[in-house]
Amino acid sequence: MIDQAPLARPYGKALFEAALEAKDLDGTHSAIQELAKISETKEVALFIDEPTHTKKEIANKLIEILGGSINDLTVKLLNVLAENKRLNLISNINIIYTELLEKHNQQTNVSVSIATDVSEETKEHLLTKLKKSYGDNTSIAFKIDPSIMGGLSVMVGDESLDLSIKGRVKKLINQLNF
Repeated sequence: MIDQAPLARPYGKALFEAALEAKDLDGTHSAIQELAKISETKEVALFIDEPTHTKKEIANKLIEILGGSINDLTVKLLNVLAENKRLNLISNINIIYTELLEKHNQQTNVSVSIATDVSEETKEHLLTKLKKSYGDNTSIAFKIDPSIMGGLSVMVGDESLDLSIKGRVKKLINQLNF
């Protein structure tokens, strides 16, 4: 499969710059996220790839589906993508836009996977420790993942700190099989 990121990058940058100029970074971000979420559904993906519909019809249908949750900049983006036959790039444009927004906000995204739901006190303790390490402008998301069996796993960008039982078992198996 072809990596579409290089094709999507100019659109993502243009959307970001237009949103920056319009002072609507967050509104555009939520609109492009909604658009990406819709475009990734099986039905819409098939509709986008359907050769019997014109690209303009597809763009208008997407705008109709999203209704009020899409702003003017995203509507313009959809029309440009339709005109250039690039509607399949929506998800990649969302990723690029999000990366640019995080870089602009100097925000660090941290994902914490836990086996079971923990108390608010424990979450607050983790939040305090992570914000101390990565700064106050850190976005922290907790995710329940029973497959880790216990402990926790922390992802920061492409770095991982695996303190889960599953991770320790894998490490032990690797050490025994070296």
